[in-house]
Amino acid sequence: MIQETFIVISLALGAYVVGSVPTAYILVRWMEGEDIRDVGSRNVGALNAYNRTGAWAGLLVLFVDTAKGVLAVAAPRLLGVDPWVLFITSPLVVVGHNWPVFLNFRGGKGAAAIFGISLVIAPWLTIITAGPSILVMLLLRNVVLGAAFGFISLNTLLWVTGQGAEQVGLCLLLTLLVTGTYVLNVRDHIFASINARRWRQLFLDLAG
Repeated sequence: MIQETFIVISLALGAYVVGSVPTAYILVRWMEGEDIRDVGSRNVGALNAYNRTGAWAGLLVLFVDTAKGVLAVAAPRLLGVDPWVLFITSPLVVVGHNWPVFLNFRGGKGAAAIFGISLVIAPWLTIITAGPSILVMLLLRNVVLGAAFGFISLNTLLWVTGQGAEQVGLCLLLTLLVTGTYVLNVRDHIFASINARRWRQLFLDLAG
């Protein structure tokens, strides 16, 4: 019992620390000498890294951040701990990415890490939803709407295809986490738009 508790605590701390490694910040700082939190969208993620440094750097950030999510699911499974531990490690790797200890708790949005998690727990459904999500993003030129479409599609497919409670519950939890993170990031714009009754601006703030 003590050994299992130690393993769970170690996995939880490890997930947060791994999530906190600021891939985009490190790469942009190294290549451009810039603090990614002060340029572009100020988001510590793949898209902002792509805009500052180019396609290969953005893809590298996307790959590494996705790998964080894969590791958060794969490590507990490889160690043979109970499946419920995924409800600790998976959110914590996203929390680490969004609020990294190495950057004074100012990070990204967590979409890439969640993509990695879903690739492990529901690989085919994730791949199926990835294509349409990218298409929505390209057609509307809006990453947020593309990601939102992907999250809604994946959760819907998990439910209609009768996936296990573990997969459905975990994906719903992560969807709420990334949605809450995004709303917190734009809360000032949301409140200002509501107070001024600028409903079109409110939509743009949520979608931008």
